[in-house]
Amino acid sequence: MSTHLKKLLASRLSADELDQLVGSFDVVGDIAVVIIPTPLLHRSGLIAEAILSTSHHLRTVLRRAGVYSGEFRTLPLECIGGEARRETEVREFGLRYRLNLETCYFSVRSGVERQRIAGMVKTEERVLVLFSGIAPFPLMIARDGGAQVIGVEKNPAAHRYAVENVRRNRLESLITLYCMDAADFLSHAETTFHRIVMPLPRGGDLFLPAALRALRPGGTLHFYRMAKMEECSAVSAILRQQATAAGHCVSRITCTKAGHCGNRSFRWCFDTEM
Repeated sequence: MSTHLKKLLASRLSADELDQLVGSFDVVGDIAVVIIPTPLLHRSGLIAEAILSTSHHLRTVLRRAGVYSGEFRTLPLECIGGEARRETEVREFGLRYRLNLETCYFSVRSGVERQRIAGMVKTEERVLVLFSGIAPFPLMIARDGGAQVIGVEKNPAAHRYAVENVRRNRLESLITLYCMDAADFLSHAETTFHRIVMPLPRGGDLFLPAALRALRPGGTLHFYRMAKMEECSAVSAILRQQATAAGHCVSRITCTKAGHCGNRSFRWCFDTEM
């Protein structure tokens, strides 16, 4: 969220420190997540105090202690203010998600994108969401589209929260969750799907051939990828080539910007219709 953090700390930090201060932070439920440059680490407590003062809903301030990494794209976090915890509840368009920010990957900025995909789904569809995490895509699709959804997530911590989130939102009749590797699921899939969502922006290419084989004729694939704008045509060409190899005829690929990643790089969704 955009904040007035620099204004709040204008009288307590030097001009040089203010120049280095990151004036915005993410809010996930009642937890704020902030980036603090190394030269300002000794000011962490002061920064946390200022962040907590911006909203009475905030209970915890966590500092990014590294970058997203590992098989499950998790983020090391350090508590610098408020309650010492990583678990919170997020409310998104009427849905409720519980998660641990350090053991589960979740993008609070992708809510509108999840709603966009859910708005395309028809009731009679069978939908597969690979890398489904704590189940935000399955929940949004099931509730808004009324379709049967399967979610596949390998991270056991994220899967446990997904099961809880489906129960808390009372969508057990529409959502089935599997805790397993996406490749293993695809190799044993006994049915094909009208729509497959692949919200893993890095590494999803490895699962693309198997996912396309699991897509029924006339289906739609939502493939996510980090890329610069000028690279989108090359990604689209790869999708067409892979789809053709899997026996599909691509009718249209729409490239939609779904988030900013810095350095002219964006998170794109390639809506690929067969």
